[in-house]
Amino acid sequence: MPAVLQVGCVEVPAAPLRIGINAWVGYDPLVLARDQGRIEADRLRIIDMFSNTDSLRALRNGLLDGAALTLDEALELADQGLPVAIVAAIDVSDGGNAVLARPDVEHARHLRGRRIGLERSSLGELMLDQLLQEGSLRPDEVELRAAEAAHHAELLRSSRIDAVITFEPMASQLQQAGFRRIFDSRQMPGEIIDVLVVRRDTAPERVLPLLQAWEQGRQVFSREPATAAGWLAASADLAEKDYLQTLQGLRLLSLHDSWALLARDARGHRPLVAQGRLMERTLIRLKRLSRPVDWGQLIDDRALGLWQARAVRPASA
Repeated sequence: MPAVLQVGCVEVPAAPLRIGINAWVGYDPLVLARDQGRIEADRLRIIDMFSNTDSLRALRNGLLDGAALTLDEALELADQGLPVAIVAAIDVSDGGNAVLARPDVEHARHLRGRRIGLERSSLGELMLDQLLQEGSLRPDEVELRAAEAAHHAELLRSSRIDAVITFEPMASQLQQAGFRRIFDSRQMPGEIIDVLVVRRDTAPERVLPLLQAWEQGRQVFSREPATAAGWLAASADLAEKDYLQTLQGLRLLSLHDSWALLARDARGHRPLVAQGRLMERTLIRLKRLSRPVDWGQLIDDRALGLWQARAVRPASA
């Protein structure tokens, strides 16, 4: 049954929840659920965006109700005053975010005096900070170029930049084209987490179709990865075997995993908050956040709680 809103004595069907995603392989379970017809269009719409930057802009402008974002982007969005809530954690990057460079750049230290392309987002800044530390470089020893995700490959191939901070599937595409991977999120274990955010006033019942779509798509990835690759590899401009290889760079989280991260434990602590504290301090140091995070306002586990209560527990994936 579609969600409804009570207006006076009349029940009006609620508009579909509009969720923005960009071309990061970690969001592909939602793409798969949509493309396989597992989503009721009158309850949920998964909308392709060019980049997370575009998702953030659309959220601010009221064109989206939510988005799949990195945790740091969610923190920054809340810091800017947009009333959003994290309703699920969906993946952890373990090599899926990477720095690809020209073949003559063998190590981060060889970027001194070179041009680095990146999205001017909090994630881009976090990756850059770690990259510079890896290469013992100061910020003034490199030249930064703004580069939205859709243009990463074009800028590197045309030699307008010498390295780019990017992510899958673009990272694999560039590696296959002969560019060198000199740094990735395996050197930042557990630091890059993707989450689903919605506007804070969104009723938990409206979020349920989004959670269900994620879990349905994720289970296909877990149990039938070749099926998922068959559906999605072409759109990622990769052969099926290469698409499957990109999945080695991330861990897709089940809703049970997400519940364990967002819900309070026996001591009243939320594990996601403990993981996010280090990121919070780094973002404040980088001046991407103006103040400490109000984690109590930012995390909303009510929809996950509804899913836990209603769902038939699936077999282990």
